[in-house]
Amino acid sequence: MERITIGIHKSAQTPDIPCYLLAHCRGMVFHFAALDKDNEIIAFTEKDLPAGVIQLILFDKQMNPLSERLVFNKNNNNSQAKVTLHTDKTRYEKRDKVVSTLSLTDSGGNLLDGHLSVAITDDQDIAVDTSTTILSSLLLSSELKGYIENSAYYLQDNVESAIALDYLMLTHGWRRYNVPEVVKGNYTSPQIPVQKAQEISGKVKILSLSPRPASNSEILIMADGDVGLTTTDEKGTFVYANFEYPDSTIYFVRALSKTGNDNVELLLNEESFPKLTHAPQSTVLRQKIIDIETKDHSDTEAFITKAEQRAQYDEDMRVIQLGEIVVTAPRIERKDELRLQHWQNIGSDVTVRRENFEKKYPRLVADILRGIAGVDVSNEGYISVRGGLPLVLIDGIVIEWPISPITKKVILNSPYDSPLEKVTVYDVESIDIHKGASAAIYGVRGSGGVISITTKKGVDVDIQKEIYNQAIYTPLGYQKPVEFYAPKYETLEAKHLTNPDYRTTIFWKPDIVISDTGETSFDFYTSDFPTTYSVVIEGLTTDGRIVRQVEKIQVE
Repeated sequence: MERITIGIHKSAQTPDIPCYLLAHCRGMVFHFAALDKDNEIIAFTEKDLPAGVIQLILFDKQMNPLSERLVFNKNNNNSQAKVTLHTDKTRYEKRDKVVSTLSLTDSGGNLLDGHLSVAITDDQDIAVDTSTTILSSLLLSSELKGYIENSAYYLQDNVESAIALDYLMLTHGWRRYNVPEVVKGNYTSPQIPVQKAQEISGKVKILSLSPRPASNSEILIMADGDVGLTTTDEKGTFVYANFEYPDSTIYFVRALSKTGNDNVELLLNEESFPKLTHAPQSTVLRQKIIDIETKDHSDTEAFITKAEQRAQYDEDMRVIQLGEIVVTAPRIERKDELRLQHWQNIGSDVTVRRENFEKKYPRLVADILRGIAGVDVSNEGYISVRGGLPLVLIDGIVIEWPISPITKKVILNSPYDSPLEKVTVYDVESIDIHKGASAAIYGVRGSGGVISITTKKGVDVDIQKEIYNQAIYTPLGYQKPVEFYAPKYETLEAKHLTNPDYRTTIFWKPDIVISDTGETSFDFYTSDFPTTYSVVIEGLTTDGRIVRQVEKIQVE
């Protein structure tokens, strides 16, 4: 039975003071006691200790560290689980269906539940990575400071690896947190809280010669048709949280003052991420250097044989040399214009594009709107949307209606006084009409509907100004799962298709769930080449046991 013995060595001049020994693995303390002066040796049975890096620290009475030592325990069978792969056949043919069953048990044969990942690759194309495994990642490299070259080498069951592993423990420190300070009760809280959901935050200022915080400012956030509202506090800051959208989702954020005008500046906080403190694990496969004269060339020969098999499918392929193609049309350059940076057409009820009206030869821009349900156009140039006076925008810029200073009502001396006629029909690229709830993004000013005109190239109507109260925001969201593609040869017609099956990774499923029954099943189809497949099974049980196993499947 393997044992770990701990002895304390001291010089003759060392004073006789009380000392304490702390032993923990991944932060879980399994021994903390005062040293027994009559018994200088402390022994632990390896099978009773957790697997992985164990830190031993010697403290004085004031809990000041006097010495430390790292050891690695890899002989704990209770920390690992056994997975068994059963297939419905011992050998398979090309494009044959493989039905597999996985069972998960502990060292005593008791059924376990957990989550597994299964990767099946062609041995003649891909070598199984033996330099880094789930065991070496979770138990070794993730527990030590710095980069560990070929971490799986240290977990091999031989004398050389055991000696190298002990040297590794002597040269790499365990510094995940300050253990002496923890023992003294001086805890440090994380500087970055756990992110449980997304959030958008920022502040709003009133535009003036002396900008000041805009309290009770209304913040509107739109994404994928959903609308969210919040307000700023007395300091002009806001936080909209507890929502989740996939990555690359575009958010439209707009701020209005508490009186409903847009004379405010919206400032969004940028996302912050923790900085990398250690070099990432290398993804390059590292294998032991073998003398070139004694190297086994079987892998190379197998690869050449596989390449020759692939070439057989390529004999009927033809290469056609196409003549030169000359592109004579002028290049269309997209300009990063201000009008294209804002969403004046978000969720519009009606969109009229140039191709819809240019053949009707309208005289005025207002003529384009005639006949649209809910929009009334008078001969004098008055426009109403469902009976209300609409807000008019040209390339995202608000165009005011002419108001009589006496009656405070709109007054038009001619149709050309209408804000729609600030551009000509020739300038219009599209018109978006917001008639109902879609106008809510413009606040109170959009209560009478909204008519948003987009021009062909941003004409100068002497009203261009920078929009401060709106922003487009694209934070980092969650990644949508993508299913691994694998063909199915369920019919004779599919099995005899002439298209070759060149797959090197035959099957991959990273989210296999083993329930409390201890079993689960999956199936896949073989490719077109006689070979062997490596089945790499890794994962964790619900109670934290590590799973790592490699099986083989034969294809004739």
